[in-house]
Amino acid sequence: MRIPSRAEVDAFCGSPTTLWQRILGILSPVVLLGSIAFILIRFPSLPEQIPTHYNMAGEIDGYGGRFSLLLMPLIGLVMDASLVLVGRFPKSWNTGVRITLYNRVRVYRILRDMMAETRLGMALLFAGIAVYQSLTPEHFSGNVIGVLTLLLFVPLVRYFIRLFKK
Repeated sequence: MRIPSRAEVDAFCGSPTTLWQRILGILSPVVLLGSIAFILIRFPSLPEQIPTHYNMAGEIDGYGGRFSLLLMPLIGLVMDASLVLVGRFPKSWNTGVRITLYNRVRVYRILRDMMAETRLGMALLFAGIAVYQSLTPEHFSGNVIGVLTLLLFVPLVRYFIRLFKK
């Protein structure tokens, strides 16, 4: 299966990638790579065993080696690359609305914005968890995970509202 070029995807969607989408597309991997760099810089000062899992009360119930901190940003990079690949096949997107000649440009622009912001939210979630864990907290705050999760879901809700608005 051949991966279409950005120009082919732009032509299919009826509009070019916007500056906003490009900026967010650059920021997503930069955030994840930045979190890896942060962890690697702190690596010598980290204890051999770090908290890796917390129960619902925020108390530590699992430990792992220092290298386990790199797992979240690496998973984030794989997921980001997957979304970039999915973005190259707009025909496969489940848009939630019927695509017509009249709404094609609007719908694909909204969905491309949503994908770009979701990529950044996901990158902030995975990077944020890894950086927070690298600070070896004895208690994982539910507020931290709540804020990080909101960064992921706010763009989804916002864009589905935009999509169904006439």
